[in-house]
Amino acid sequence: MVVENSSVAILLPSLSSGDAIGNDVLEEFKLLRKKGIDVYLYAEHYEPQFAPLMASVDRVKRAGVIIYHHGIEWLTGEKILNQHAGSYRILRYHNVTPPQFFAGYSAELEKLVKRGREQTRRLTKLCTHFFADSQYNCKELINEGAPLDKCWVVAPFHQADELLSLQADIRTLESLLADSRPIILFVGRQVPNKGLHHFVRVARSLLDLCGAKFRFIWVGNRDPRLAKYYREVESYLAVNRLFDLVIFPGKASQTELKAFYLAASVFLTLSEHEGFCVPIVEAQALGVPVVALGRAAVPETAGENQLVFEELDYERFAAAVAVLLANPDYRLHLASHGRNNYHRRFARQVLEAAFLGALGGVYSS
Repeated sequence: MVVENSSVAILLPSLSSGDAIGNDVLEEFKLLRKKGIDVYLYAEHYEPQFAPLMASVDRVKRAGVIIYHHGIEWLTGEKILNQHAGSYRILRYHNVTPPQFFAGYSAELEKLVKRGREQTRRLTKLCTHFFADSQYNCKELINEGAPLDKCWVVAPFHQADELLSLQADIRTLESLLADSRPIILFVGRQVPNKGLHHFVRVARSLLDLCGAKFRFIWVGNRDPRLAKYYREVESYLAVNRLFDLVIFPGKASQTELKAFYLAASVFLTLSEHEGFCVPIVEAQALGVPVVALGRAAVPETAGENQLVFEELDYERFAAAVAVLLANPDYRLHLASHGRNNYHRRFARQVLEAAFLGALGGVYSS
């Protein structure tokens, strides 16, 4: 097999628009192509608009470098890595959700992520170099056997820059602002590890603290395999009369998403497991102060001078949100530090330099 030493193949199981891993892949692809590198993609499943970008499996196997994006079990991708004839195989690690978060809700998802974490161990042996989204992810890889000197922390590309440049959806923004109650926002899939059940309980505590003078909005889609989990959440909302205060608009377009960020007073994340948490960066870029549960990679991503609490105390989170809502100057103070975190660590030029620097390190190692 003739190896195309100067080419780079980027692999992932599924490529769709609006997905965090998909965004990272597409930005890597565009950057490498802009630099004149022969780069192509391979995904087993993809939306029709991405078909022209896809290469054959045979060509992927001949690439000098493979960048393999790992966030779930993908046996086809592992097979390609085993058959790769080039010199460099980079594991781009986005983390895999621990199975205990799905226990009792979806045997299918529990099994899937369990196998994904088992696959991580095998991939650390197959790959030669490692790009982790965060120091948290890097430590996981090293614990699984990745060599310390072959592992770089390279934050993922995201769409915060695009959100900054977009015009917000006017109809959505006007609708949100027409109700004078402040918005406490979270953005992400409605899954147990992201703390939807915690989110609604903080809403209950805030209701007890200051009355129905707010709205909690969670933007993101649901997984039909988690129907039992959603029934539990809906039951809690009904018993505690929170349906008018906690809103689930579903998945939003980019222009709609910008409207939600612009209308929000606080970004609240109670996620118990994140390998990075891109919405924190989006919120900071758009000037929304962050209140967060300090688990997994969240404190690392949020950076300094944000309200990050280690303990999952609903009343404490509610009190923190209430203080912010009552103090505009404090909100502006946190927002200013959040913007600084975004510009210093996660702006596009910073990420491009980090990614290209790590890729250069692969070639020179």
